[in-house]
Amino acid sequence: MSQIKNKIVVPLDFHAQSMIALEQTRGIARFMKAEIIILYIIEATDIFSSLFRRREQEKKIEEEVKKKLEELAATTSEKFRLPVSTRIERGKVYEQILHVSEEVNARFIIMGKNDVDEGFSRFLGSNASHVIANSKCPVITVKGKEHKLGLKNIVLPLDLTKKTREKVFNAVSFGLNCNSAIWMVSVLTGGISLTSSRIYAKMKLAKSMIEENGVPCNIKLFKKSDTPNYEVIIKYARDINADLIMIMTHQESDFRDHYIGKFAHEVINRSDIPVMTMIPSDPKKGRKFVKTFVDPFGIYGRKTKS
Repeated sequence: MSQIKNKIVVPLDFHAQSMIALEQTRGIARFMKAEIIILYIIEATDIFSSLFRRREQEKKIEEEVKKKLEELAATTSEKFRLPVSTRIERGKVYEQILHVSEEVNARFIIMGKNDVDEGFSRFLGSNASHVIANSKCPVITVKGKEHKLGLKNIVLPLDLTKKTREKVFNAVSFGLNCNSAIWMVSVLTGGISLTSSRIYAKMKLAKSMIEENGVPCNIKLFKKSDTPNYEVIIKYARDINADLIMIMTHQESDFRDHYIGKFAHEVINRSDIPVMTMIPSDPKKGRKFVKTFVDPFGIYGRKTKS
């Protein structure tokens, strides 16, 4: 078993979008000195199809997949100058992604998604919800054909929820490790003036916290309009040439499960800029669970200069 601490799981089906997701992994993996695990999942079929499928055919298919994965891993490792390994699993897509990621204690899952009905478009349905809402590490979804390999500009949408502190810690972690600038953005929900709003005060406080940690930070607050909030945020991200949008799912206080709210769902599905989704920490699950989200790069356990 690999002794490298940081691992990134990249589900892959050889379609263009999952290959782009693999390419996008380079920037984060280099900063983290992480091992990339390319995961191919042979989906489970119904019992009747299995009865008529010859064992020799299954074996041949798996051998071909294994050969292609090994070739891809070798070329990717040489290109990225990083360790790259492969895994082939059988079963439901989302179950295997979650299982492998938890087994290897992955820092991130990075996966591609298409607009068309092919390849990883299946993640836009129940698989996406299951992976994003139940993953024990942040999930980065990659859409679109062109992406820069860096993470220089990160958009951080904020609201008045109690989870702002976790979002800010994640932003600081990325900023310190990826030399990123943080662009905080929000949209007013009423007709109050920008500077008199509670969210503006909260954003100024968060900006001070981020800058005290040595990370450049900008604030943008939009007035309420007929344009949906997710459209405002996505357009802003495009306008500043963002590399990543960081969002968080919601959590029901009376349930263990998480769900993807409408805002997060729309951003994930409509943004051509990669989106990193985190779930809120759950104190009942203990500190170890929280650390994965609040400190994705593991920087707060390190000794820092005074």
